Amino acid sequence: MESVSFLRKAMNAKTNAVSLARLHEEERTLVTAHRGNSLEYPENTLLAMEKAVEAGADFIEFDLRSTSDGVPILLHDETLKRTADADGRPEERTLAEIKALNASWFRRMLRRSAPLPEKVEIPTFEEILSALGDKVAMNIQVYLSTPAALAEACRLYRKYDMYDKGYMTIAQEEVVEAVWAIDRDIAVCLTPGWRERVDEANMRRCAELGCRFFQPIRETLTAEKLELASSLGLRANAFFADAETGFAFLYGMGTPGIMTNAPARLVEWLEQAESEQ
Repeated sequence: MESVSFLRKAMNAKTNAVSLARLHEEERTLVTAHRGNSLEYPENTLLAMEKAVEAGADFIEFDLRSTSDGVPILLHDETLKRTADADGRPEERTLAEIKALNASWFRRMLRRSAPLPEKVEIPTFEEILSALGDKVAMNIQVYLSTPAALAEACRLYRKYDMYDKGYMTIAQEEVVEAVWAIDRDIAVCLTPGWRERVDEANMRRCAELGCRFFQPIRETLTAEKLELASSLGLRANAFFADAETGFAFLYGMGTPGIMTNAPARLVEWLEQAESEQ
């Protein structure tokens, strides 16, 4: 598996830079690490993101919420209960209070009876950008609840020059408009309702907005939908597959990108599948 990771990293290193434009045109199947290498490590943590990069992922995907003092942090759920040693909304705690928590309670798809021996912090958006902004492309899921937090996320996107290195994934078009009111050059991916994403009208709207990447759900995806997406200039990163049956289904259909909680496993499977062609 280490040799496979090396091949993926070597392939990306040949370009000397992370580039959404380049990835959009890649012929190989792209790997997006959902919440990082989240099957093996605590999701939405710097550790999980670093391990995803080591595994050879092309993208890391993570979720943004904010603290009471307006700092964007990585967290998927509306509350801290599933993944950390606390309950309640992150918006009810300061960054200092968030940093005192241990985010390693949820691993291998289960809430554990104890955290990892070492403390694993909830990272800020800026910590992820600083550590990995030049090493891997980013799929940034936006769940920010205040205009100030959204503005701060846009400021950090601009500060770390993420324009060709990451896109904001947003469910509501009004939030896209709010982002673009701050910075029209921020790349976005519109994700309406799970099953509605593959509706032709929604796919065409994504293309009209200038989206380059498209995030359909595996269960709703067909070869015809992929063909339409391609004709519209949308590169599909399908959600999601963690095992060989799912990998084979999506790869066999010609899906150009796969999201997974197990990026090392997917990278290894793709290397084997591609070598047999």
